[in-house]
Amino acid sequence: MHISFSKLFYAIASIVGIVAIMHFAKVILVPICFAMLFAFILYPMVKWLSKKGVKKVLGIILTMAGVFVLFSGVLVLFSAQIINMASQYSNFLDKLKETLETSVRFLNDKVQIIPDIETETILDRLSHLFSDSSFLIISDTVSVTGSFFSFLVLASIYTFLILFYSEHLTEALTRFAHKSKRRSYINMLREVQQVGQQYFTGMLLLILVLGILNTVGLLILGMDYAFFFGFLAALLAIIPYVGTTLGGLIPTIYAFIAFDSYWYPLGVILIFWFIQFVEGNFLNPKIVGGNMQINALFSIFSLIAGGVLWGIAGMILFLPMVAMLKVICSHYDELEPVASLIGERITEVQRIEEEKGVIEKVLSKIKR
Repeated sequence: MHISFSKLFYAIASIVGIVAIMHFAKVILVPICFAMLFAFILYPMVKWLSKKGVKKVLGIILTMAGVFVLFSGVLVLFSAQIINMASQYSNFLDKLKETLETSVRFLNDKVQIIPDIETETILDRLSHLFSDSSFLIISDTVSVTGSFFSFLVLASIYTFLILFYSEHLTEALTRFAHKSKRRSYINMLREVQQVGQQYFTGMLLLILVLGILNTVGLLILGMDYAFFFGFLAALLAIIPYVGTTLGGLIPTIYAFIAFDSYWYPLGVILIFWFIQFVEGNFLNPKIVGGNMQINALFSIFSLIAGGVLWGIAGMILFLPMVAMLKVICSHYDELEPVASLIGERITEVQRIEEEKGVIEKVLSKIKR
């Protein structure tokens, strides 16, 4: 066994350089990465419209317009729920103070280890906190909304350009490979596109299913704003591991404050625990998990690294990006160990099934 320190140095330097570029170029790279994944999703529809005789530019515009209409409808429904919740802001604060007084009284009466807590002092600080931060909350909301819409416009422009120049970009990228290897190189690009497309298509389907299940469960329990809490929790499921927990915590806190009985927050916890169990063991592996094939270690690592480098956007993007990296590494002999390190362990049964699938594809092409 021999260690090449020069190769090791170049590998470490390359990793450090890539991480530095990703950190300092975050403002540029994040909308481009989202646009690339959006283009992967919309490309089959654009291709289908072009086969029907629709011009490419018109097909892209129609596809993106349909997505925009759907997104706007969901946003309007969410906004209506948020406005209704904001109208009950004062009632929410009164209930929060009442709950806090009850909790402090319980601690003072039952827990003798700690000194008594002064309820009036805490309530005064709470009132000052909400009164002083109200303007900051409004200004921050306006700032975040403006940044979100500017990001959305930029990502839409990038998506349009990627779809419009898709053939040109594919042809240009294939020139990086040797002429004798271009067919396998094109297959690699196609697999990368399919991984991104299948991941986000699966996530959209998973969000729809989880949103319906969450909403139905909260409606059965008698919760207010069931649609908002249900689909908010489903949207947060995009963030692996953390999103589902946070999505169930928000309606639990609301149920604890809005209702006098403790059975409501307990019911919310049980509903989301059951749905999360179904999602983790049945829905996610069938809808999304089969397309990723990334082991849990690198899934968690990609989640943490994405959060550190790009925040919430990184927590959403890094998992499909790691899956694409695995596909790329699997096509190079030098990087194949990296693909094996990232991917899940393939059992003998899975290997035989994959070989059967490859053989069936080859035979179907021969028959054609």
